[in-house]
Amino acid sequence: MNRPLIALLVAGCTSLAIAQSGQSAPSGNSASTTQNQSGNANRPRRAQAQLTGFDLAPDKASANQIGGASRTVGNGRVVLSAPHKGRVYSLRPSFWWQGDESASYTFHIQDMTGQYSWSRSVTGLALTWPQDAPPLTPGGTYLWRITPDSSLLAPPPPAAMIVVLADSDRSQIDAALAQAQGSGADAGIARAKIYFDHRLWYDTVMEYDSLISQYPNETRLYGLRGAVYDQLPVTQTLADADYSRVK
Repeated sequence: MNRPLIALLVAGCTSLAIAQSGQSAPSGNSASTTQNQSGNANRPRRAQAQLTGFDLAPDKASANQIGGASRTVGNGRVVLSAPHKGRVYSLRPSFWWQGDESASYTFHIQDMTGQYSWSRSVTGLALTWPQDAPPLTPGGTYLWRITPDSSLLAPPPPAAMIVVLADSDRSQIDAALAQAQGSGADAGIARAKIYFDHRLWYDTVMEYDSLISQYPNETRLYGLRGAVYDQLPVTQTLADADYSRVK
C-alpha cells in the first residue's frame, strides 16, 4: 500500500520517515515547526498528521481521558494509554496506562455480553495478556479498565473498548504478515507498518515495544513509535518522550 511518508525532523539530522498515511499534515503544523526551530536546537521537531481510524469512537472519550493529553500526568492521575475504542489483531494483546509506576493496580476486562470477565493484580504501568488466561475471541468486543489499589491515588479512569478482529477480517492481515517474516529490525518494522496501515493501535505499539526491547540503541524505533503515540491526545506525552530519544 503506497502512501506518502510523514517526516520526523530532528535538529542536526536529516529527515527520518516515521509512518505512512493517506492524509497530509494539518496546515497549522508548519507554524508550530517554525516555532520549534527558533527554540531549543536540541528539541525534536516533527511534521505531525492526525489520522483517522485508530479511535473508532473519538467523540465519546470522556473529559477525564482527554485530560490526559496535557504534558504532565501527576497528582496520582491514571490515564489509559489507548483509544477510547480501538481494534486489535492479537488475541493476547498488551495494555498500557500512565500513572505511578510503583503502584499496584487491578486490571479488569469483560466482554460486552457480560458472560466473560477476568481480573489480575499488577504492579507497574502495563500488562501483557498471560498464557494462563484464555485468549480473547475473534469478533468480540471488550471493556478494560484499571483501578488503583490505593485509595490515595486518583479515581480510576473510564474504561476503554477493544474490538478483536473477526475471522473474516483476519485473513488479510495473515496474508500480509506472511510476507514480512524474519527476526531483524527491518522485518519487525515491516510488520508494524502492516498494523499501522490497518489502524491496529495495540498491535502496532506491541511490535515497536518488542523491537525496542531487542534493539534499544536503534533510535529510529523511538521515532516510529512516537508517530503512533502522536495519533491520540492521551499518548502525546509518550510521543514527546520517544521523540526526545531520536538523534
